[in-house]
Amino acid sequence: MNSTYSTIVQGVSNTHRLLKCRRIFWLVPVRNKHDKTTKKQPKSKRYSETLNLPKTSFPLSVRDGLAPKREIEIQRTCGFDELYQWQASQKREKTFVLHDGPPYANGKTHVGHAVNKILKDITIRYKLLRGHRVHYVPGWDCHGMPIEVKALAETRQVLQEFTSLQLREKARSFAQEAIEEQRRSFQRWGIMADWNSYYMTLSPEYQVTQLNIFHQLFEKGLIHQGYMPVFWSPSSGTALAEAELEYKSDHQSKSVYVKFPLNNIPSSLRDGTGCGGSVSAVIWTTTPWTLPFNEAICYSNSLRYSLLKDQNSHEVYLCEEQFAHTLPTILGKQLLLLNSLEGTCLQGATYMHPLTARELPFLPSSHVQEGKGTGLVHTAPAHGHEDFQTALEHHLPVTCSVDKLGRYKEGVGWGLDGKTVGQDADEAVICLLGENVLKVEPYVHSYPYDWRTKQPVIIRASKQWFVDTQKLKESAVRCLGDVQIIPAQSEHGMVQQLQRRPYWCISRQRVWGLPIPVFYHRDTKEPLITRETVNGLCKIIRKHGADAWWTMSVPELLSADILSQLGKGSPDDYVKGGDIFDIWFDSGVSWATVLKDVGQQADLYLEGLDQFGGWFQTSLLTSVAVQDRAPYRALFVHGFTTDEAGKKMSKSLGNVVDPETVINGGKDKSVEPAYGVEVLRWWVAHTHTQNNIMIGPNILAQFSEALFKVRKCLRYLLGSLCDFDPSQHAVPLEQLLPQDRLMLHTLREFSEQVEKFYEEYSYSKVLQVLEKFVNVTVSGVHIHTTRDRSYCGAENGLERRSCQTTQYHLLRTLIVAAAPILPHLMEEVHQHMPAATKTTERLFYGGWIQADPRWYDPALFHQFMPVFAMRNKLLDTLGTENTLEYDVIICATRLLHFLLKNLQKEVTSCVSPLCEIFQTSHTSILEDHPPVIPEDSLIVEGATDVFLPDDASKTFQAKHEEYKLIIVPAMNHICERCRRYTAHSSNSPCERCLEVLGEAWAN
Repeated sequence: MNSTYSTIVQGVSNTHRLLKCRRIFWLVPVRNKHDKTTKKQPKSKRYSETLNLPKTSFPLSVRDGLAPKREIEIQRTCGFDELYQWQASQKREKTFVLHDGPPYANGKTHVGHAVNKILKDITIRYKLLRGHRVHYVPGWDCHGMPIEVKALAETRQVLQEFTSLQLREKARSFAQEAIEEQRRSFQRWGIMADWNSYYMTLSPEYQVTQLNIFHQLFEKGLIHQGYMPVFWSPSSGTALAEAELEYKSDHQSKSVYVKFPLNNIPSSLRDGTGCGGSVSAVIWTTTPWTLPFNEAICYSNSLRYSLLKDQNSHEVYLCEEQFAHTLPTILGKQLLLLNSLEGTCLQGATYMHPLTARELPFLPSSHVQEGKGTGLVHTAPAHGHEDFQTALEHHLPVTCSVDKLGRYKEGVGWGLDGKTVGQDADEAVICLLGENVLKVEPYVHSYPYDWRTKQPVIIRASKQWFVDTQKLKESAVRCLGDVQIIPAQSEHGMVQQLQRRPYWCISRQRVWGLPIPVFYHRDTKEPLITRETVNGLCKIIRKHGADAWWTMSVPELLSADILSQLGKGSPDDYVKGGDIFDIWFDSGVSWATVLKDVGQQADLYLEGLDQFGGWFQTSLLTSVAVQDRAPYRALFVHGFTTDEAGKKMSKSLGNVVDPETVINGGKDKSVEPAYGVEVLRWWVAHTHTQNNIMIGPNILAQFSEALFKVRKCLRYLLGSLCDFDPSQHAVPLEQLLPQDRLMLHTLREFSEQVEKFYEEYSYSKVLQVLEKFVNVTVSGVHIHTTRDRSYCGAENGLERRSCQTTQYHLLRTLIVAAAPILPHLMEEVHQHMPAATKTTERLFYGGWIQADPRWYDPALFHQFMPVFAMRNKLLDTLGTENTLEYDVIICATRLLHFLLKNLQKEVTSCVSPLCEIFQTSHTSILEDHPPVIPEDSLIVEGATDVFLPDDASKTFQAKHEEYKLIIVPAMNHICERCRRYTAHSSNSPCERCLEVLGEAWAN
């Protein structure tokens, strides 16, 4: 053995130092690492009391419902309920305004609420730590059908059994109870706010502001009353706005092909038939119930139309040229193409309505498109948007003969009175048309449904109040150009939805809401809205609430003095309007009340994707109308929640995930564990960028495990700092070990990444960076490699204090970096920090990450790059083997050898930075290849880049260097104290440990 090892180190300088460090190699035979009979020395606890083991009271376990219990205690001891008021009282140069979009007060919270509120909380907690005073006022939308429906469902009664006031009282009571329940949930989730001060759309002051905004729009000519088609919900008995629709892709309609016989046939068209026979226009519709109200057939001047003859019946059919290929199949008979004509040939043509026997016109229209239907469009002005525009252009009558429940009104005739759309109306009309119906077939397509009742809607003309969006669109799009939309790809959708909106119907035929402040003249039916009448109503609402509209008479609501001054007659000449405001108008003017103290503009609105057509848009329109700017500087949009398979949650499918169950567990904790709210918050932050935000047992278990790893790492750092006082023990940067300075360089890069992603609202990326840093860099490298000097080094030695100094910065940075997302866990960690390491009593009273600019050291980073490349080569070679059971000899070329010598001055060492990184018992550096190598060695050849600074370009230039790793089974004895193969004798600790023990005994 002596001659073998002598040969290995022959020719190496500093032989005396080598012999001192590796003397044991010559005293024992070479151990065969792969000899299964070799036995390790049993572990001894003789020196355990001499180790610097981590000590902390911070608990590791989160099982058995401990997590939610701790969170409640943390909220109490760390003043979660006081934090918002505390920060609001601080003098800060910057203010960050997040306007809370009001959730519906219509029931308990669900995971959709969790996504929205937690994202908002992450945002404002980050801004707080960055030195902003935060303005965030939570609120609720308290009106509308959802609340009416829920209130009635609770009483098991129907609408007709209540007076208007009784229904309003029940809806109000239900809304207030829902607010209390939701408020408790939001508080439990750790949402930072003043929960004793929130806004509600039912509060008098809010409603007064809303009425004033309404009147401002009315004075500017942006609000008018009109009779026109709107989306109407027979199941709700009211008009709906676009934002209140949801489209069902598999709706099935009963579609029909119907022929309308031409009456007046232009000569150009008659000549095309080749004879004087009859001609019938073929139309197609998916709403047969509207056919009795047909007033015209529309065509396009830019299309070509064909005449096809049935040679048996001699009947000629008229349709678009492209549809001519389909018509024979539909009729099930051969047709002869007679001619194709330009659409202009239809000018002046008329037809006979098969039910009314009225002669009606063919009219040109731009909405008729090639390839859609037959190219001839049935037009019922009261039941279609394009139909209505055609009627206005050509002065057609617009009469609605369908009531608010979707039934034909009395007097329609033909036995249709009382027939109901969606039930028996279609079939009745088809029967009446008889032989004029060419074919009936089901048609599956996307169709609008009432988002509350989940029933189909219809288009029905009625007298409503409208915001003229056509006058606002250009300004709204211009103002939107100044708004940052996150993610950026969503901007197109916002503009598209805005431009597509034909109008905004703001009136509803219900009682639970704020009344539109209109009085109508009994005789002329003219509406009365003036600044004086609105001001008078505002005074009444401030004093008596909006119920006054139903409890007071017109003379009480409408001052005779005001009418006299206006020259508008007396109160007895008027009746109250019966409409209330659309809830989107309620919430759309929230900026005027909630943001009145911060310039009526928020830095951020944060809601789901659906709000592009809802609150984002209605807020924009009202703000642009009043103050010619958007009410927000930025929009942050998130997706919708689904189960783990991407399916929409529903009780019938049994896939609903209740956030309260996630936090507190279900009845069977083995199936539904109590994860606490931090797992819920982790899930939100990790998945919010997805359009479908999936949640379920497997996902929650996965995130719980990920969070536990973070907890475990933080616990180690807490314990490692148990005796560290930065004022006494912190090591100056220039004296830190090089690997610790490298860790601080990496920590600075980490903090910059985290800050960048927070600023971009990319919270999922924050967690991705955090997880990688904690699991790979801190736990996988730093803790793993420094555990020996932390535990076994001298208590006050430079090596240990250097490590603690680094870990002190690591812990503080990690706590602050994760605090916005995980406030409960990070406050808990902060509470368990040694007193000397705390700078503030509570975590959120401190500021953002304090990363020293001097930590940035790219030269040091590049110096270590080849070292870690070689380390990876070593780990790949040994696989699952314990590196501490080996010694490694590095044979490197000159430049690489010089670099390695900066990390290990000695030829061989067991305590150098290089040895610590390699995690072997000894590391030796040789410039030349040893002439003799032990038989049980592993030889690994490799190459790596060494990076040299280029002062001219201020970059680093790579130079390729080769090396060999000679991996030898450790030859020394295992040290009973540090458990490394560094002891000269099996009966005594290694020299390092003996030195540490000697210092301790001397003291």
